[in-house]
Amino acid sequence: MKPLLILLVMCIAAASILAGCSGVVDDYDDRVRRYEQINNFQTRMAVDDWDYIWLYERNSNLTEWSPRVGH
Repeated sequence: MKPLLILLVMCIAAASILAGCSGVVDDYDDRVRRYEQINNFQTRMAVDDWDYIWLYERNSNLTEWSPRVGH
Protein backbone atom coordinates (compact mmCIF):
# COMPACT_ATOMS: atom_id res chain seq x y z
CA MET A 1 0.00 0.00 0.00
CA LYS A 2 2.81 2.40 0.86
CA PRO A 3 4.61 1.99 -2.51
CA LEU A 4 1.30 2.59 -4.29
CA LEU A 5 0.79 5.83 -2.37
CA ILE A 6 4.33 6.99 -3.16
CA LEU A 7 3.80 6.17 -6.84
CA LEU A 8 0.52 8.11 -6.86
CA VAL A 9 2.14 11.18 -5.29
CA MET A 10 5.02 11.06 -7.77
CA CYS A 11 2.60 10.77 -10.71
CA ILE A 12 0.61 13.77 -9.51
CA ALA A 13 3.81 15.80 -9.04
CA ALA A 14 5.06 14.83 -12.51
CA ALA A 15 1.72 15.72 -14.09
CA SER A 16 1.68 19.15 -12.47
CA ILE A 17 5.25 19.85 -13.59
CA LEU A 18 4.52 18.72 -17.16
CA ALA A 19 1.35 20.80 -17.25
CA GLY A 20 3.27 23.93 -16.25
CA CYS A 21 1.42 24.50 -13.00
CA SER A 22 4.40 25.55 -10.94
CA GLY A 23 3.00 29.07 -10.45
CA VAL A 24 6.14 30.51 -8.91
CA VAL A 25 8.09 31.24 -12.07
CA ASP A 26 8.02 34.91 -12.99
CA ASP A 27 10.22 36.74 -15.39
CA TYR A 28 11.94 39.98 -14.49
CA ASP A 29 9.26 42.23 -15.99
CA ASP A 30 6.48 40.51 -14.03
CA ARG A 31 8.37 40.96 -10.76
CA VAL A 32 9.08 44.62 -11.48
CA ARG A 33 5.43 45.26 -12.38
CA ARG A 34 4.22 43.50 -9.23
CA TYR A 35 6.65 45.44 -7.00
CA GLU A 36 5.55 48.72 -8.59
CA GLN A 37 1.91 47.87 -7.91
CA ILE A 38 2.69 46.96 -4.30
CA ASN A 39 4.70 50.15 -3.73
CA ASN A 40 1.97 52.25 -5.34
CA PHE A 41 -0.67 50.69 -3.09
CA GLN A 42 1.46 51.12 0.03
CA THR A 43 2.13 54.77 -0.80
CA ARG A 44 -1.58 55.49 -1.20
CA MET A 45 -2.30 53.69 2.07
CA ALA A 46 0.41 55.73 3.84
CA VAL A 47 -1.28 58.95 2.73
CA ASP A 48 -4.62 57.65 4.01
CA ASP A 49 -3.04 56.69 7.33
CA TRP A 50 -1.38 60.10 7.66
CA ASP A 51 -4.69 61.83 7.03
CA TYR A 52 -6.36 59.55 9.58
CA ILE A 53 -3.71 60.33 12.23
CA TRP A 54 -4.15 64.09 11.78
CA LEU A 55 -7.95 63.71 11.50
CA TYR A 56 -8.06 65.23 8.03
CA GLU A 57 -10.67 62.72 6.92
CA ARG A 58 -13.68 61.00 8.35
CA ASN A 59 -13.15 58.34 10.98
CA SER A 60 -12.95 55.12 9.03
CA ASN A 61 -10.66 52.16 8.72
CA LEU A 62 -11.70 51.65 5.12
CA THR A 63 -9.85 53.05 2.17
CA GLU A 64 -10.96 53.93 -1.32
CA TRP A 65 -7.97 52.09 -2.81
CA SER A 66 -8.27 48.49 -3.87
CA PRO A 67 -5.80 46.20 -2.07
CA ARG A 68 -5.82 43.70 -4.93
CA VAL A 69 -2.39 43.25 -6.41
CA GLY A 70 -1.96 40.93 -9.33
CA HIS A 71 -2.22 40.49 -13.03
